[in-house]
Amino acid sequence: MRSGAFVLLSFSLLTLLSGCAGNPLRSYDAELKQTVTLVKTGELAKALEQLEKNNTSMFTSADKSTQGVDASGKPKDKTVLDSLASGKDILYYFEKGELLNLQRSYGPGRDAWLQADEVVRTWEDDFRLNPGKIFSDIGSFIVSDRVRRYDGQDYEKVFLSTRLTLNHILLGNFDHARIEMKKTYEREKLIESFREKEYDSLREQSEKQKVSMNTKSLAEKGYPMDELDTPDVSELKNGFQNAFAHYLAGYFFEVTGEYSLAEPGYRNALALQPHSQHIKQRLAQVGRKKAGPNESDVLFVVESGFAPAWKSVTIPLPIPTGKSMVITPLSFPVIKSEGKAVVPTSLRADGRDLPVETLVNVDSMARRLLKDQLPGILLRTTVRAVAKSVAQDQAQKKGGVVGGVIASVISVATEQADERAWRTLPGRIAVARAVLPRGKVALEFQTGAGIHRTEVTVGNRFTIIPIRLTGGAVYVGQPEVALYDNLPAAQPSSNVGEAESKAKPKRPRSTGKRASVVK
Repeated sequence: MRSGAFVLLSFSLLTLLSGCAGNPLRSYDAELKQTVTLVKTGELAKALEQLEKNNTSMFTSADKSTQGVDASGKPKDKTVLDSLASGKDILYYFEKGELLNLQRSYGPGRDAWLQADEVVRTWEDDFRLNPGKIFSDIGSFIVSDRVRRYDGQDYEKVFLSTRLTLNHILLGNFDHARIEMKKTYEREKLIESFREKEYDSLREQSEKQKVSMNTKSLAEKGYPMDELDTPDVSELKNGFQNAFAHYLAGYFFEVTGEYSLAEPGYRNALALQPHSQHIKQRLAQVGRKKAGPNESDVLFVVESGFAPAWKSVTIPLPIPTGKSMVITPLSFPVIKSEGKAVVPTSLRADGRDLPVETLVNVDSMARRLLKDQLPGILLRTTVRAVAKSVAQDQAQKKGGVVGGVIASVISVATEQADERAWRTLPGRIAVARAVLPRGKVALEFQTGAGIHRTEVTVGNRFTIIPIRLTGGAVYVGQPEVALYDNLPAAQPSSNVGEAESKAKPKRPRSTGKRASVVK
């Protein structure tokens, strides 16, 4: 009965933790629905309140002043237990940074994202220093993939650096923006290396565990593989690089006179979006069109919708248990779109119609990432199912029928795919660009609810105007023009990736400054 008592205790603990902030077994998608709805209705303050409420832990520390540091005062690595104790994990900082930036609180938004970046940097350091540790535990997550420390999806890691780049530019922190551009390139290379090594590790683990599963068996049992094999997904180079990150680098280096870095930036973007007429045009005209003394090279960053949700579906698959095969219900992630993101075909600025072109579809990126990672997810799930079957059999032998039933309930309750994802990230990112006269500029564009009209301020050599359409509310922001008064001098270099990656990026320090903005 001792085993049965343990199973009962485990079930009770699982039930208790199911509603805890930071608990990896909670339904993150369900939790974020209300937050996303509040953003759509323009209620950012309430959205932030909801986010804080969802991430307030029932556990408190006796000495909050020492949270996050070890005995010597140095920062501690973030773990699942830290998230459970504090109620705050990388997702909290992802979402908070996004909401604060929509609120035009660029300084606090940057600081939230820098907190998220520390988690990603911990993952990067783990991979660089001890990659074997990361790959050796593939079969150790007996409960669920949800209990793994969440370091962000691959595309989220890169997007975090992209968001910080744009944020630093809006704040006028151009040196920090350069660091993030360099870090973006290095992060992409590291993720690419990680996935290659992971594939080799998965193959070794598959042979070791004597498990032979493929995605074809999933499709035959009803898994929607066709949603991962669409042309827009197959055309992507991978599921983590986004063309906007490199286009933004090309734009920044071009408008600051660093043409030798602008061209590689545009070329990298074109490699990810080979059909983009806008990128082809900018690459062909690098340094040829410059803003005049009373003009500004204006980049409109048009973001729409929300990143897709990751949901769990259950597929019955045959699992080997000893000498027999048992049909076992297993859970796998699927991508569910938030809804069609409306991207205007053009913007009208200063009486001119500017074409808008989409450079990034996060929905397609998420599907490509899932497609690439599905074999590994299938292997982990199968190995876990075998282990659970053995544990359930042992519980029934030692705890009788009751022990077996409880073990079965726990198995079903914990067999849920990982639903964690950065939900407030935009679903699509598009751009429009033009040289406009400095000063107040009338701006209008089509939304799902009609034409939106506003006025923005254009100043100095270049200006970035971020626009976010959410399906309800429209958010238009921009930096204070004074931030661009002292533009950086051109810094010659030869390659946006190769040359810049030679120097290890330093950690940007928080300046504590906040940009004031105008509508």
